[in-house]
Amino acid sequence: MQTLQKIETYLPIFSGFYNTIWQYDDESAIYFINQEREEKNLNNITWEHLEIDYPQYEEDIVKGLCDIIQDKLSDYVEKIELQKIQSPKEYNFKNDSVDVIIIPKIENIQKFIYDNKEKFKEYLKNRYTSYDGFISHYDNDMESWEADTNNFTNWDVNGHYLGSILDFISNMLEIKEIDLYYDVEIDNLGYITNLDDILSCFTCNKCNEIIKDDNIINSINKYKDIMKKYPNKILCSECLENI
Repeated sequence: MQTLQKIETYLPIFSGFYNTIWQYDDESAIYFINQEREEKNLNNITWEHLEIDYPQYEEDIVKGLCDIIQDKLSDYVEKIELQKIQSPKEYNFKNDSVDVIIIPKIENIQKFIYDNKEKFKEYLKNRYTSYDGFISHYDNDMESWEADTNNFTNWDVNGHYLGSILDFISNMLEIKEIDLYYDVEIDNLGYITNLDDILSCFTCNKCNEIIKDDNIINSINKYKDIMKKYPNKILCSECLENI
């Protein structure tokens, strides 16, 4: 009986948040909010007005992904447990990644690799061959990977091997990231912490800042009560002073 392995590695398939399908979709959120505001005859707002809980959004995304990928790869993994989201200081050369603990189904993985031996060799060559601008930290031949993993039965030497192998299996099974995107149930509006205010607040026609002065707000509401519409021009206190 084989020993249960809990391997620290990275979440396969996931490509990061920055400039990917997983980046927070503020455009659709703004579109919905401005539709609501237009019905109230209020000015449109921009993304600068939104206060978004990005850390919670990203955590919920990767939690959902861990569950979905675990299900999609259920023949090859027993469990995927989220550890931490890793984000680079700069996105010039790398994107976000997710640290996870994976319990692999060793025999199934080993069989898959040897059943698809030539494809796996090709995968290693394409992914781990160094070139100008890229230095690979891993060998690009199957023999080295066999030796380091005891014929694909032990990933204790380096968890990266397991994550990469699961990426290969996902590619072979045609598990695509875009398909996972539609499986993750996320309500973008739920991460806007000032949503209630944004749906009904007044903004300055000149500087587009949110108006927080109670006197101005009361005056606008009084005008609406009398004229049955909002003023054509609304200014914040600072812009009023500079007229």
